[in-house]
Amino acid sequence: MSNAIRAEIHRLLSRRLVFIALLGLLLGIGLFQLAVNSMLTPPSPAQVAEAQRSYEEYVKDWEAHHEEWEAECTESGGTVDECAIPRPDPSEWGLAPVPFQQAVSPAITFGVYLGGFVLFLAMTSFIAAEASSGSLANWLTFVPDRDVVVGSKLVVVTGFSIVVGACVGLLTLGISALLAIAHAQPMIGFGDLAAMAARGVIVTAILGIAGFAVGLLTGSTAASTGVLLGAVFLTYVVPALAFLVRPVQLLVPWTPSLNLQAIVNNGASYQVTAGSGSPTEGTAELVTRTIGLAHGLGYWAVLLVALVAVTWVLFRRRDVT
Repeated sequence: MSNAIRAEIHRLLSRRLVFIALLGLLLGIGLFQLAVNSMLTPPSPAQVAEAQRSYEEYVKDWEAHHEEWEAECTESGGTVDECAIPRPDPSEWGLAPVPFQQAVSPAITFGVYLGGFVLFLAMTSFIAAEASSGSLANWLTFVPDRDVVVGSKLVVVTGFSIVVGACVGLLTLGISALLAIAHAQPMIGFGDLAAMAARGVIVTAILGIAGFAVGLLTGSTAASTGVLLGAVFLTYVVPALAFLVRPVQLLVPWTPSLNLQAIVNNGASYQVTAGSGSPTEGTAELVTRTIGLAHGLGYWAVLLVALVAVTWVLFRRRDVT
């Protein structure tokens, strides 16, 4: 098995597409850091003066009318929490830099999902190209034990996905920390962000393994990409359909994307309609529900085990040409 694993590492790293995908990932992370830098940069004196005038005008308006605004909102069907209008925060008006945690959290989320997307496609291409080109059949003449072949590939895919996910988190946090130091901004919430990045490694590993399994099942990079796009499509269709067809609401907590979000964010929330009102007329009551980290981890553990098991069994019985 160890020899097979070393061979698979060499085969994976020799693929040009893998390096192109990683360069694209690196570029995407770097570009997003421009937004982080902008958020952490203190405003200039002229910007502060202009923002201060606007802020003071809005605070006066808020103090005079926010109770009235909240009452109008609740009368139209909103909940007290949804209609609450907090006192304006100076950072939201350009009077102060965006807090470190608020600026970096989207960067970590972006890096995790971009890394997962890249790994899904790279791992799909890794195995699908071998299956379609005949390279996999040729490899089986050297290593006829199919369990060893698929097992070694799965070990390499999992390890590579974990390494890439860890690098994404370290790179994002590291650059963001350097930007905060350069702008003399306190790194409040760094521990929470580090934990978020660590959970993101799980997500990149999940998507890398899923890409490998789907690629081996379909034997086609194009078909596997279609599966990924179909999953993205369901991410938007199921919640939208749930507002119109109430039984569909039962499916929302079992969508792949929501459970990935629960892993990254240590929980995820979604809304369902309640009562007898009509969602199309805006009279339905909206209820917020949540799923936790354990739900997301359990969901993906079961899904991955089932997917890998089916892939493994079919690979052992399928003719490879």
